[in-house]
Amino acid sequence: MNDLVQFRVTATVETALKKLKKHNIAVYKLKKRAFEVYFSVEEEYTQKVFAIFSHPCYNICISRKSAKMRAARFIKRRCGLLLGAALFVAACVLSDFLVLRIKVVGSGSYLAPSIIEAAGECGAKRGTFCKDVDKPLLISRILSLPDVTFCSVQRRGSYLIIDVRAEQQDSDVAVKQPLKADCGGEILKIVALSGTPEKSVGEYVSDGDVIIGAYRTTESGERQQTLAVGYAKIKRKASISLFYDCESEQNASSALAATALYSSDIIEKSYKVSPCDGGVTYTVDFTYVWTISINME
Repeated sequence: MNDLVQFRVTATVETALKKLKKHNIAVYKLKKRAFEVYFSVEEEYTQKVFAIFSHPCYNICISRKSAKMRAARFIKRRCGLLLGAALFVAACVLSDFLVLRIKVVGSGSYLAPSIIEAAGECGAKRGTFCKDVDKPLLISRILSLPDVTFCSVQRRGSYLIIDVRAEQQDSDVAVKQPLKADCGGEILKIVALSGTPEKSVGEYVSDGDVIIGAYRTTESGERQQTLAVGYAKIKRKASISLFYDCESEQNASSALAATALYSSDIIEKSYKVSPCDGGVTYTVDFTYVWTISINME
């Protein structure tokens, strides 16, 4: 019978049978080993058996749970992992619908600040579904920028790609665009193919700080405008919180794996667990590398 629960109790066979019979509990698979008696009862009498042998002179425990109890325990232990996996898959699917970054490519990428500003005014903003983007208006706004001859707006996964082509007749527009930080963090690397670095490796920057200036300094000390070309790697810190029904190694691994949604270049990560109603909260603190560039297409 799959619904039988096996008990182990320190008592004589006669005493065990007498107590169980007194409460009209049917006994199955009775065995005696040394000073212990093994017997099975139907699962519905589990709590009643514990109550019968509740006196300190009896040492009683469950030696084998019923199939139903084992199945429930199996599901309970793994529901956190299943929930974490479901949340991870949901986050991956959601990331394909959300626009996580607006990227300007093409020869007109030096106009990125103006283009991204125009995109925001036309309904294209990072962290949104961008369902209400007025593409004709956005393309029209971009084509009205100096020297722009072509523009297309396409959605590629979590990216909104704006391809802009420009024929520069006057380079004054391009040279005024520096590379600015779009987040806060520590500079890990700066590569300036053209222009002048205004920050150093190890220095902390805030959102909007100029990293590569659109100028160069001549031997005589004169500053001349030029096109800023290069990229920078920034070390950023972030934190996410995930809810699980219990604390386990599987849930910890699932929580740590969720950092892959932010970056494939994770430097370090750690977690802490705190109790909450109905389960626990895993708070994962991690550090990753964020790369920004200008005119590198």
